[in-house]
Amino acid sequence: MPVAPLTRLENLRFTFGPEAAREKRRLFASLGRSRFTSARELSRFHEALVYTRAYPDDEGSLALVERLLKGFAKRADLVALRGKLEDSGIAGTDTRFRFFASTALRLATRFPERLTYDWARMDDTARLEELLPLLAAHGETPGMDEYDLGLRGWLDRMKGPRTGDAAFVTARLAARVRDSQLFEKLHDGVDAAMTLAWGPGGPSRTNARWPDAPVTFQRGPLRKGRPDLREELSRPPVAITPLSRRDGERVLAMCMEAMVTRGRDLDVFAYGDPNDVRMVDCGDGLQFACVGALPSRRLLLESVYGMLTLKNGVPTGYVLTSALYGSAEIAYNVFETYRGGEAGAVYGRVLAMTKALFGVDSFTVYPYQLGGAGNEEGLASGAWWFYRKLGFAPRDR
Repeated sequence: MPVAPLTRLENLRFTFGPEAAREKRRLFASLGRSRFTSARELSRFHEALVYTRAYPDDEGSLALVERLLKGFAKRADLVALRGKLEDSGIAGTDTRFRFFASTALRLATRFPERLTYDWARMDDTARLEELLPLLAAHGETPGMDEYDLGLRGWLDRMKGPRTGDAAFVTARLAARVRDSQLFEKLHDGVDAAMTLAWGPGGPSRTNARWPDAPVTFQRGPLRKGRPDLREELSRPPVAITPLSRRDGERVLAMCMEAMVTRGRDLDVFAYGDPNDVRMVDCGDGLQFACVGALPSRRLLLESVYGMLTLKNGVPTGYVLTSALYGSAEIAYNVFETYRGGEAGAVYGRVLAMTKALFGVDSFTVYPYQLGGAGNEEGLASGAWWFYRKLGFAPRDR
């Protein structure tokens, strides 16, 4: 098992320059030819690749990691270990999650044959059974009284041969229940475990990127220090560009992919308005895809937007802003692969972007972001000290 070269590659993650770039390329090429026998080691190699895709040293490094990522799903070791890598978001692996209504409907529409119920993880099927009459034409309902095919038997009979049972139920329920919030209530009330099987074009972290993003090569050290937030606020973004509806739909698909492959969901992405999407360019390959909610999903007072953070087109985290008058509450998340790098510097640009978009001059952080209300990820990531060192102070003990 090529553990030593892999460890060396990981140790070079924050080191840039011509010499480091040459060694990284040598290690990537060598490991690309190796066969991993451990799912954990193969995953570590994958993370090194996607990190370098977001922070490429030069043209040669970018071309090499893109080639390795493009063929990752077909690697012999990935095929052998794919069962142990479920829910990793790596191309070639299945994703298991209790998808919420809007996301489930998007998946059912795009990948009808791949979305199925994960029956082994279903806690209770009673609510799903109650919905069966809604899924049938009225003239078919007497048959349900006469024949005891069971829940799975009826779903197998009702769905098409190329449609997964979860995709059938989700799409059929959405067609029958036109009110989107009622559909959401019924769908999410089932709380069904689902599986999105891997297939070409399916969501993955491996090849996720905004195709139109320019690439800026990392020639020197990362900006790892703590920024002066007042100074950052004085530097507006390079450009804020409204996108067409077509490009807005592409952004929403990318946001869904980023969430699905990490076992997450965000309402403003799930109910995003393709007519209310902007690309905010902050320079140096850093962009934010800024998404507003559908009019029917907006709040009465607060202006809530979600931003997908992009580094050279690669999703590296997300932001949720809730602006009201001259203030904004900020929720900031860096995906695990990209932590320990430029989190502070990127946060400075988040505040500058929020000021430019909403004209605010006061920023707050909700306690959940610091690890409150059971947010164990926030605690483990050191969020409390991250914000404290940037100058945020608690209002009470």
